[in-house]
Amino acid sequence: MIRRLLLLCITSILFLPGCSAPPPSPVVLILDTDMETDVDDVGALAVLHALADRGEATLLAIAVSSANPWSGRCALAVNRFYGRPKIPVGVAPRGVTMGSSYARQVAEEFGEDTTAPLPDAVSLYREVLAARPDGSVTIVSVGYLTNLAALLGSGSDPASPLDGVRLVRKKVRRLVVMGGEYPAGREWNFYQDAAAARLVVENWPVAITFVGFEAGREALTGRGLRESAPSPLRRAYELYNNLTDRPSWDQLAVLVAVRRQQGERQKMWRFEPGKNSVADDGSNRWSKADAALHEYLAPIAAPADLGRLIESLMLEAVGSGSKRP
Repeated sequence: MIRRLLLLCITSILFLPGCSAPPPSPVVLILDTDMETDVDDVGALAVLHALADRGEATLLAIAVSSANPWSGRCALAVNRFYGRPKIPVGVAPRGVTMGSSYARQVAEEFGEDTTAPLPDAVSLYREVLAARPDGSVTIVSVGYLTNLAALLGSGSDPASPLDGVRLVRKKVRRLVVMGGEYPAGREWNFYQDAAAARLVVENWPVAITFVGFEAGREALTGRGLRESAPSPLRRAYELYNNLTDRPSWDQLAVLVAVRRQQGERQKMWRFEPGKNSVADDGSNRWSKADAALHEYLAPIAAPADLGRLIESLMLEAVGSGSKRP
């Protein structure tokens, strides 16, 4: 009985965000997000800022995968609130546009210049990757795979003589994708641009970790923002669902991207190796394969525990941003 109580106490402590020992050096990453339909994109960016404040992550750039003209400016407004207005944001020149209940309002209420042109996402990818040490960058995608497909198809330019595939192979350490359902299903981020999803899954030259629909579906966050200070995150949830709980798909993906090994040690999750495949309609299916570069996230922790951990980071981000001048 004493041993069981001790184990329970240790497990509880490990889930407290303030008790998690940060890695020796921050995870350097690029966020690829649609920042358009669901509100968890804003939550994911807020979590990244909280992790950056802790010294666990360095956010190099944001690529927006939707063609919504307000999505990139929404991301800029969030960055500004958290004191990082110089993080560059690139946008897809064409692609999926579904409309947003929050992007324009957040951009106008919390942003500055809403008219300056934003760079092309693929050009930004190439410029940022070319300037980084080999094998040092993690990309986390929580939207459509439009930009990543275009990056693979890109040719040499002033930033790098390498084509897209060789540039990714040289500079990227891992890709974390919120997309698909495991072991099989049909999920939004894949089927909205099924051709891009299939191309990336089949041709990405380095390791991919997939965070599926099922992994974040029951990890609910958002309600806790009701008592928080004004922020782009609180405003987005207010506009999207009147500050009620929402699944945390995208927040879980960025958490895995930053705390991948730490979460394994703490038995928050494990990874199932194999091979993912995407059909023409955007549906996906998992198969076992020993030498594949793919794995998918299989949570071990209770969804409520993951939700509490993620929401605590969201609230931490609101608090830190609200204190900035």
